[in-house]
Amino acid sequence: MKKIHIIGASFAGMACARKLATLLPNYLIVIIDKEEQSEYIPNGLNELLQQKIKHLSESTWDDGSTTLPNIVRITAEVIRIHTDNKYLQLRTPDGQEKMETYQTLVCAMGATAKSNYIKGSHIEGVMTTKSFTDSKQCLELIEQKQSITIIGAGIIGLELAYSLDLAGKDVTILEATDDINFSQFDKEMMVPILENIKKSSVKIKTNARVNEIQKRDDSLTVITDTYQEFTSDMVILAVNFRPNSELLEEHQLCHFDRTVKVNDQFQTPIKDIYAIGDLIALNLTTINGPYYNPLINEAIKTGEKLAYHLAGIRIPKIEITKVMGSYYFGYYVSSVGLTEEEGSLYHDLVSLIYKTEIKNQDNSTIWIKLIAQKESGILMGAQIISRENHFLLTNQLSQALQHKLKDVELAFQDFIYSSGKTTLAYTLHQAMLALFEKRSLK
Repeated sequence: MKKIHIIGASFAGMACARKLATLLPNYLIVIIDKEEQSEYIPNGLNELLQQKIKHLSESTWDDGSTTLPNIVRITAEVIRIHTDNKYLQLRTPDGQEKMETYQTLVCAMGATAKSNYIKGSHIEGVMTTKSFTDSKQCLELIEQKQSITIIGAGIIGLELAYSLDLAGKDVTILEATDDINFSQFDKEMMVPILENIKKSSVKIKTNARVNEIQKRDDSLTVITDTYQEFTSDMVILAVNFRPNSELLEEHQLCHFDRTVKVNDQFQTPIKDIYAIGDLIALNLTTINGPYYNPLINEAIKTGEKLAYHLAGIRIPKIEITKVMGSYYFGYYVSSVGLTEEEGSLYHDLVSLIYKTEIKNQDNSTIWIKLIAQKESGILMGAQIISRENHFLLTNQLSQALQHKLKDVELAFQDFIYSSGKTTLAYTLHQAMLALFEKRSLK
């Protein structure tokens, strides 16, 4: 019986396995992961702290397809890939080592939130939240501690700070740059968020690059590059994810940033070895170049595309738009494409912030920032903040970036108008008209 082995049972690995199991019913799909609950959704800790779920185990991505008869699961850690003889060296939970031969190997080991640059980041009391085990251990400590320092004010750090504040904890966020969530939002768009943070008990310190964490008695002290010190009961790392690609580094399959070298079909330079998910960079439409952006939707897409490829079904090259959304400190926030600061490195841009009230029960405010090429009007990015869930609007803008649509095309596209029921569609229409006028009316 032919086999396909997959290292890693998170989003990319499971998406690939589930699709392969249905496309190739005569193949045996072997999934290897050291985590027993690898289908864990990393946001589970926030949902638990916000009392949306009662147990971390409820936060899983499982549609029941793992019960398919041609999917086999091995709980073990892969400690080495032997490419010459095509076998994997495994370590089981009881410490035993064994060998597992493979024919086709899919690497889906994901990313890690741990830091190799902060001295002391591996000491007791310094936590991460990406895996089920990490979140479980972090939760146990949160329940015992009161003061918590979060390193990183990106989407992960802000979500966690919001959840911990709701849980009554004393939270301090340290951010290395001068802005919060700078990779998704321009500074002026974060004003409503910062105003709400000031109303909470959360403290934010920007321009605070962490160099070291020290354990002092029963506390942890975080030391910045300017020798400022912040002491708390525990520390949570919310730093940028990095590819968990150590198994492939010895085979010279990684770029300098540790992403794995693959072609458009996710095949590495070694025959029969593929890499997907958070291990790889994908082509970003707005710059037409590789961009590392470890997101769940991209992990799922790469896993499914590879499954089709291995089944002999051609799928076009995957491109990304860097679309993401979240909810914290009373607002839904989303972004797609480049920020204005980022995009100005590649294009001559024009931007506009459209602010209006959404006609609903609350008459709440929505902020939409649109960024386009000044000459052509091709949309390069968008950022939206509102109290109402607007994520469908952001998904629509993601498609606009994917197809390189212009502001005028988006302004005059068809949309349903129904009084009180399609407010967001009309709001986008008005915002696009305003951008078009700013760009074209001299």
